[in-house]
Amino acid sequence: MIPSHPRFMAAPERDAWWRDYFDEAYLEVYRSRLPTARSRAEVAGVVRLLGLPVGADVLDVPCGWGRHSVPLAEAGYRVTGADLAPLPLEAACEYARQSGVEVHWVRAEMRNLPWQGSFDAVISLFSSLGYFDGDEEDLAALHAFRSALRPGGVFLLETMHRDALVRDYASRDWWETEMGTVVRVERHFDSVAGVNHEWLRWERAAEGGEKYHRIRVRSASEWDALLRRAGLVPAAWYGGWKGRRFTHASPRLIVVARRTE
Repeated sequence: MIPSHPRFMAAPERDAWWRDYFDEAYLEVYRSRLPTARSRAEVAGVVRLLGLPVGADVLDVPCGWGRHSVPLAEAGYRVTGADLAPLPLEAACEYARQSGVEVHWVRAEMRNLPWQGSFDAVISLFSSLGYFDGDEEDLAALHAFRSALRPGGVFLLETMHRDALVRDYASRDWWETEMGTVVRVERHFDSVAGVNHEWLRWERAAEGGEKYHRIRVRSASEWDALLRRAGLVPAAWYGGWKGRRFTHASPRLIVVARRTE
């Protein structure tokens, strides 16, 4: 059972949380924690680790407000960004327009993508897999990613590293956004299910709100098995965007997997 806090809502049933999580409040809260400089450094890491030639076709899913898609397009790649949430997609369109680059934006659910053999690379960054109820649903997303790749194409996943999450677990956190909103977070990690539960509450003047988020956090061996089941064979594991070797102490998990024939 998840311990409750009087200021925070109860966990909703099953996977309903992600259907309305990515709204205007999400954009403000997460943009404050994910500055452009960080996004550009991550994109430089993607380019470094994948070694793709300029002009390659890249699918970013889920793309959010385009914080990776747009810098990739600026670097000369042909980029498609896919996401189910309409507001982040609108923000992504505006970001691309202001940056003067062309990105193909598509509203799509990651388990049901409309592409077959269309991309040289698919990327899924910032712990965007694990929202669903179990392995089979995440496996469906990985199958969709594989189908979107051309033969020999590569998939890059960047996500939480379970070993590091447990070692450095922070059950409470807070920060203030550029708009003066104070965000407070409480977390609980279910060690049996491998699921991290997170409750966010934000306050600005007389306004406020709260959200619930959860994600299944896997070990490297669990990801290895799941990727192979989807026909994506891990080729390299990294502990950082500059190519550091992946170890038990790595704060994040980055894996590059290749589509099998």
